[in-house]
Amino acid sequence: MMPHFQEAAERAERFADRYGTVYTTELGAGYDGIVFGTSAPSADKALRHDRLYRNEIAVYRRLEQQGVRSVEGFRIPRLIRADDERWTFEMSWVTPPFVLDFAGAYLDREPPWAGDEEVYGAWLLEKQEQFGERWSVVTGVLATFRRYGVYLADVKPGNIEFAHDDADE
Repeated sequence: MMPHFQEAAERAERFADRYGTVYTTELGAGYDGIVFGTSAPSADKALRHDRLYRNEIAVYRRLEQQGVRSVEGFRIPRLIRADDERWTFEMSWVTPPFVLDFAGAYLDREPPWAGDEEVYGAWLLEKQEQFGERWSVVTGVLATFRRYGVYLADVKPGNIEFAHDDADE
């Protein structure tokens, strides 16, 4: 395991010990951190950096304050508990369709690179290729998030997951 994942995994284990959580599987690891499925219908996410943790928690709290549980029919996990010391939080389990992973989101402002026509154009092209004909649905999801002051940057399949029965549409 790479060092930054190891540190995040160790913080997650301390979080699990504190709250009596049992991990059943590693759901994924990426640039931002590591996610474990639990024996309850939830998942725990440990972030690599305090900034990423605080950013993701701020997005969850913003959505909670606005009463947002889904966007354009895509479920959003509910924040169950957060541990500022361990940069780890527990979220409710969601099934597709869903949107998750807000560590790279921006609150009340666009990503800094959005103002660079070349960079933003390349980002858009990559996302259109990733989502194909579903891109128009994704743009609707992104627009609705923006109405809540949440600007998603880490937009990719897996973070925006369609219902499995939509896979062949």
